[in-house]
Amino acid sequence: MKVSKTDTMLAALSMVLLGVSFHFGLLLYGGIAVYLIMGGAFLAHIIAIRSRIERSLPAFGIVTGFDTQSRGKQVFPVVEYTTELGEEIKAVSQLCDREERYLAGAEEMICYDPRDPQFFYFSGQEDQLTRGYFRFLVFGGVIAVALFITAQVLR
Repeated sequence: MKVSKTDTMLAALSMVLLGVSFHFGLLLYGGIAVYLIMGGAFLAHIIAIRSRIERSLPAFGIVTGFDTQSRGKQVFPVVEYTTELGEEIKAVSQLCDREERYLAGAEEMICYDPRDPQFFYFSGQEDQLTRGYFRFLVFGGVIAVALFITAQVLR
């Protein structure tokens, strides 16, 4: 997924929070606060994405090519499709891959958000839109709890 300005600002806030908590000898609590801030942001992302999925409409799209980033290590399919209102859309997928999973020129079933037709996903990939956020919440939560318990035991 592409990073928004809000996410970048939250990351900067997290760095400041860690620096201040380190300065006052409370790094563990700063780390937990960062996890809570990022967890809240990720929950907001999950809710927004699920809302988009619920209102999405199906359409057939043509894969016209691929947008590459990170020196070709991330591949984003580019798809052209027509909305139910007849609007022609050319959009880049929010989901990246390490390889070109679709053939250029292939017709694929997609689902798009009628409120924001640039947002689409390939049918059957709904879980991939939120998978990274869930991983952070689960694994980050386990690590945060383990660190907190360890700190309490060592006191």
